[in-house]
Amino acid sequence: MTPLLFAALFFGLLILGMPVAYTMLASSAVYILVTGLPEVQLTMRASGGIDSFSLLAIPMFLLAGNLMNGMGVTERIFAFAGVLVRHITGGLGHVNVVASVIFAGMSGSAVADAGGLGAVEIKAMKQAGYTERFSAAVTAASATIGPIIPPSITLVVYGFLAEESVGRLFLGGAIPGLLVAFALMVIVWVLVKTGREPAPKMPRATMPEVISCFWRALPALMAPVILLGGILAGIFTPTEASVVVVLYIMVVGCFTFGFDARQIWAALAGAVRTTASTLLIIAASAVFGWIISIQRLPVQLVDAMQGLLVSPSAVILVMVIVLLIVGMFMEVLAALVLLVPTFLALAHSFHIDTVHMGVMIVVTMMIGTITPPVGLVLYTVMSVAKIGMGTLTRALLPFYFAMVVVALLVAFFPSITLFLPDLLMPVAR
Repeated sequence: MTPLLFAALFFGLLILGMPVAYTMLASSAVYILVTGLPEVQLTMRASGGIDSFSLLAIPMFLLAGNLMNGMGVTERIFAFAGVLVRHITGGLGHVNVVASVIFAGMSGSAVADAGGLGAVEIKAMKQAGYTERFSAAVTAASATIGPIIPPSITLVVYGFLAEESVGRLFLGGAIPGLLVAFALMVIVWVLVKTGREPAPKMPRATMPEVISCFWRALPALMAPVILLGGILAGIFTPTEASVVVVLYIMVVGCFTFGFDARQIWAALAGAVRTTASTLLIIAASAVFGWIISIQRLPVQLVDAMQGLLVSPSAVILVMVIVLLIVGMFMEVLAALVLLVPTFLALAHSFHIDTVHMGVMIVVTMMIGTITPPVGLVLYTVMSVAKIGMGTLTRALLPFYFAMVVVALLVAFFPSITLFLPDLLMPVAR
């Protein structure tokens, strides 16, 4: 079976609407049968693809996000963010972004942010007099910060695929994530200041109010401190840190926010469902990636591109363009498993740092989560806000611009990503 036929089968099934995981499994199974390879390779490669200690972090971070949404932690986070920035022009728009930054330090999931914290944010903004489209647009855009700021489920998967340090990737995502937040806040300020979006003026919080909200949110705020502090101190690995955060949230939730066995069961069930779908994609990609490797497709592509691309900057520009296009049509994890092997070959050939590349990939791919036709965060916010795709997409246009600018800055200035990893977790060069 030639590589051309293999690719035609894969893309043909995608066009017909088959889910990505099943498309990879089906095309891989046909390839194995046609070429006469042992059928057992399908199950061996699939099971071996998810036999990784680092992947244990995925269900744990998902569970952490679900627990926080179920136990009412999100309301306290939103209230604390409110007393910090509600007085700035744009009011609750800025609160929305800052709350997502805080929540990102505990969950690592854009969908958890949009579905859990987003419901609180949209309700509060609409009650305060903000338009439905603006409330939904800020919520969708700010939810993309979740997988950039550590911890990040997407960076865990990239670290597994690229065999890169998850700790360094976590640190690498911190500054780019804050840059995205700053860019979104600038857009909110401009839209309100120019009168394009109405926003009621809100009073500056008093010091007693700030202290009260801080103490109420402190247990939640300590989660990212424990996580990153433990990793940097060498107390536990990023994977072990995910378990520590879940245990911490369970203890704090039971004694501070109130114990509810039904909420915990719902959080567990949600984490199991999402983990199953995520690991199915990774297992299928293991077989698919093995076939791609024995066909030497990445090597052939690199050899072809070396004649066209003569500098790392040109390679990075091509990567950004590919990611923006692919992100519109594929779910992030599925796109990762397809693109990372080829991108790694290019990175090694052109001496591009793989931590820098990983963060660049995640920042750029997050734009795809809020663009049609396959944007998971877009659909989540549409469901929460009860708003149409056209209305929401038009409201998101200024935020798309801001995120593309940040993605280009991260892509062409590696020091933005590598400053913290090189400072706090240096590796021998």
